[in-house]
Amino acid sequence: MTSNGSGTEAAAPRYADYAARSRTTQQHILDAAVQVLIEFGYSGASTLKIQERAGVSRGRLLHQYPHRDALLVAAVQHIAEVRISSTHDSANWPRSPHDRVEAAVDAVWSTYHQGYFWAATELWLAARYNARLAEALAPREYALGNVIRAEIDKMFGPELVRHPNYTALREMLNTSMRGVALTYSFDPRDPLTDPHLKVWKSLARRELGLDA
Repeated sequence: MTSNGSGTEAAAPRYADYAARSRTTQQHILDAAVQVLIEFGYSGASTLKIQERAGVSRGRLLHQYPHRDALLVAAVQHIAEVRISSTHDSANWPRSPHDRVEAAVDAVWSTYHQGYFWAATELWLAARYNARLAEALAPREYALGNVIRAEIDKMFGPELVRHPNYTALREMLNTSMRGVALTYSFDPRDPLTDPHLKVWKSLARRELGLDA
């Protein structure tokens, strides 16, 4: 004689399998959306191209993301959060404040040379003329901005973050790096040897009281 709960117990693994497949499909779609956005720009990032790149059916794509703008915003935000959080591993960061500044500036600068930065730039520019996109993008950008600031704080470490000049320095580094990175669209070069890198590190050490 079977118990009354056997049906529920049998359904649990099936639901778990379905949820896992759904998450995998969602990841494929988000990855594909970012790739298409980088390759074709906002105007060329059609749901058909994303569907083909992701290797999913039209119905599966629309079930996950019925609106293109919502999909593009979600894709860029998701990839950015994953990549930014992966740059910080406190166990492997230097303890010396001078070395910590060097490593932190290098890490922040590296985030401006990954695909999600260019995908996000496409969305920012398109949002100037697309109210619906701007409406979808704004709250997610504010939330992502908080994630980015928290991760940068971890990169610099609590000792440097407590310095009274730190917050202004962090914002200046982000805005300056963003502006310099945009010039790479027409003037590509090796970011590891960019002359601005030395300036940013020197400024950071000075503002945080590390250079006498």
